[in-house]
Order: sequence, then structure tokens, then C-alpha cells
Amino acid sequence: MFKMQIISSCTILSMLVFNILCTGISSRSSVIQGDGKEDWSITFNPPEITAVPGLCALISCTFTYPEAAKPINNVQWIECKNGKCPNQGSIFKGKVSTQQLEEKETETERIKMLEPDLTKNNCSTIMKDIKAEDENEYAFRVEGQKPQKTTYNPTVKIIIQDEPIMDIPPLREGVEANLTCSAPFPCPETPPEITWWIKTRGENNTNLEDDITLITRNLYISTLLLTPTSKMHNATVGCDVSYGDKTISASRTLEVTYVQTLRILGDGTVMEGDTLRLTCTVESHPPSSDPVWRFIGTADKIRNYTSAENLMITNVRKEHAGIYVCEMTYMMETLNASITINVIRDTNESKINESFTPGGGNLLGKDDLLNSTNTTSGKEAIQMQVNIGMIIGFLSGISVSAVIFSVVLCCHESWQSRDKMHEVMATDTDTEVILEVFYDQQGHQKVYY
Repeated sequence: MFKMQIISSCTILSMLVFNILCTGISSRSSVIQGDGKEDWSITFNPPEITAVPGLCALISCTFTYPEAAKPINNVQWIECKNGKCPNQGSIFKGKVSTQQLEEKETETERIKMLEPDLTKNNCSTIMKDIKAEDENEYAFRVEGQKPQKTTYNPTVKIIIQDEPIMDIPPLREGVEANLTCSAPFPCPETPPEITWWIKTRGENNTNLEDDITLITRNLYISTLLLTPTSKMHNATVGCDVSYGDKTISASRTLEVTYVQTLRILGDGTVMEGDTLRLTCTVESHPPSSDPVWRFIGTADKIRNYTSAENLMITNVRKEHAGIYVCEMTYMMETLNASITINVIRDTNESKINESFTPGGGNLLGKDDLLNSTNTTSGKEAIQMQVNIGMIIGFLSGISVSAVIFSVVLCCHESWQSRDKMHEVMATDTDTEVILEVFYDQQGHQKVYY
């Protein structure tokens, strides 16, 4: 742990030293006077300022001057054009009394030095209400005891930016990526706030939360961690930067590299004599290659339809039953899909659901049925078979109905006779006897004379 702290401290110290050296080299200069002393110098930090129209820009600087120039009488800010900074290009003048700025002359009263005491060697200045025409270079001029005066050679540059800068790396479906949105931070009194949003196809804007925010002296950077999907291809992503009532925005169209599953569209069952239509399709970005068709079956080839998105075969025969394979190439990757096609005969003619599949046996066909008789045509033979079948079925139904009816009738009569009184008469030559026979409910016979 201690070793890591030492390494981190050394790294930070090295970065600070490197920054100081670079800043000194890029933004500091000296003017050599006749006495050989390098006492005139100025430093801008940073040497370039990015400003937003309608807001302010802060110029941060320090300067030195020789002892012989004291006291300082006047200071100026001069607008430079084409690399030249003429004295008549002054946009700010300040008269100094006892090292304090007591009189200031500006065109719009929008330029102000933050430190009126010049003995502190601070020339930091704020410019308000920045306009597009303010994009230029500016120099600082000091006038002391004659002839001790100079216009400092290093200048500060103001760059106008009216929208954020977005950086989007190459995107691939399912792979996380960092999107950045950087906005100027030229004015401390109005810190920016960044909002991310995305609008996919057919949907409304959706706000996103950024993951990392980095604030520098003159820049505000927001980083969004995004996991792209195929739906995000051609979507619009943007960031809005608000400075109080002022808002600037930027947006970009996303390009997502993706590929979906290869599919073959079409009916897997085709009637003999009809047309087979298949479509090989895949959604991808960038687009895949043209499809190549292959056939696994009894036919030798698929005629002239082997390199098209749509495959069509007219007048389909049983030899066309088999497996059809479509292949495409996407970014050096081979994609393929297959479909099994069954060819069936016309069921309205034969009433036989006959199909041809790879390696499958065939049922009795229409031609076989036509050759089975020499006296009638194929259609007449079929019609005769249908009529005989209907007659046999009708007669069978009548016979079964009659049997059922007889059984039911016999049972009904038998049950009625159990409760009915039967009368039996017997006669001989001498006497006439009448016998009455009854059956009780239990079926026992009782005879009365």
C-alpha cells in the first residue's frame, strides 16, 4: 500500500512539473531591453479560451515589468488582426493612479480587470456578453515611465463555440462504449449542466444518466457508458448543455455494427405444378453479401437461381422436394439457414394426400389409379368407388337400425306382460270351469276358480 502511494505521488508530481514547463514555454515571453535584462513578461493560463455566445469569458494572466518602468501609468487590451496588434486596436484602456485603475474606457462597458492593484502583477480580465465577432487574439500593453512601455508579444486567443463537442467511438452490438460530450467552461459564474438523451426509431426521446464528469479549468466533460443494441442503429443521441437560461445542444446519428439471424421465408409445402418461392434475408450493418443457394435432393441443380435473394421455381415436380440451404457472408463470417420443401399432389383430384420428401416412399399415385381399369377413365373409376361406398354404408345403417328397433320392442312387451292378468278357459263335457290365473308383484302364480 505504501509503495502504491509513493508511485501515485511521483506520478502526480511529474504531471504538475510537466504542466508548469509546458505552460511556461507556450504562453510566456520576455522582451529584452537595452540593458540586457529580461524584465517584461506575461503568462496566459490557458493561452486559448473557448467561449459561448451570450456568456462571459475569463482571461487569466500575470505579468512583470522592469523596475525602471515604475510606476505604471496606463494599461490596455488590444485586439490583434492578421497577427498584428496595433495600438489603435485598443478595446480597453485604464489610467493608473497610485497603482490603482481609476479611469476605464471601453466601447461597451463589458470588459473589466479583476484586480485594480497592478502592483500585484495580475492582469486577469473578464469579457461579458461574448459575440461571434469576438473570436480573435488579444494582447496586453503596459505603459510606464518614458520610454518604459511595451505591448507583450504573447497573445491570448478567444474561440467561439456555439455547441458541445461529441466524441463517439465505433459501436458494436453488446460491447460497452464510452461517449463523451465536452462543453466550454469559460465563465465561473455560470457552470454548465449536461443532459444526455437518445431517440430510437419510432420512439420518443429518453434521458440517460452520465457515468463520469470531469471539470477542468476551461472545459466540462461528461462521459456516458453505453451498451449498443441493433435498435440503436440510426438512432439519434444528443447532449444538452445548460448555462442558466442559455442552452447549447449537439446530436449525432449512431452507427451500430450488428447482425441478426439469417432466415428463409416461404411455404414448406408446395403443390405439384405450382411455383416455389423462397426468400433469404438477414438484417445487418454493414450489409451482408449476396445469398448463395444450395440444394440437397434428387435434382442436380437449381437452374439459374443460385445467387439471388429470392429463389423461384415454376412447375414444381416431385424431384424438387428436398432441403434448400441459403448462405451469406458477413464480415468474414459465414451465415446459413435451411428449409425442407415437401411436394404434394392435387388432393381435389385423387383424394389421396400424397407427398414427396427426401428418402420417403410414395403412396398409390394418380397414374397408377388410371391404369387399374380398361373400361372407364380415371375419373369414372374414382366416381364408381365413391358411389359403391355410399350405398353400402346406407344399407348397413338401415340393417343396424332395424335390429335395434326389434330388440327394444321385445323388451317392452315382456315387461308389460308381468303385470297383466292372463285368463285361461278349460271346458269338458260335464262341467264348465273358468280358471283365473294372477301373478303377484314377486312373480308367484295364483289360481282362482
